[in-house]
Amino acid sequence: MTRVLIVDDEPSIRHLIATLLTLEGFDVTAAPDGQAALEQVLASAPDVIISDVRMPRLNGYALLTAVRANPALDGVRFVLLASYSDGDPGADSAVALADACLSKPFTRELLLKTVRALVA
Repeated sequence: MTRVLIVDDEPSIRHLIATLLTLEGFDVTAAPDGQAALEQVLASAPDVIISDVRMPRLNGYALLTAVRANPALDGVRFVLLASYSDGDPGADSAVALADACLSKPFTRELLLKTVRALVA
């Protein structure tokens, strides 16, 4: 079963994505911010990380950069969720490291298509 980690500081978004993916047969866990997510990933790497960009403690760009810097996590696929550009000067280089980027709001179909394509 494909394991997916959802990272978003908005509980309603985490719940919505988790419910959708669980109903589609994915094994889903969640984290409220990038720091908590990184701790989970280092303990047990998921197949896919779906992460918001703007979060407290460790944002999505920093989480993505940390995951990509760790050779033990080479197989982890990463989807960034962004609602707008945050003006972060490192954003472009971080986005280039992502396997996919989705703009909020996104459709259920697009999210499922993206995740399925990454694990195919």
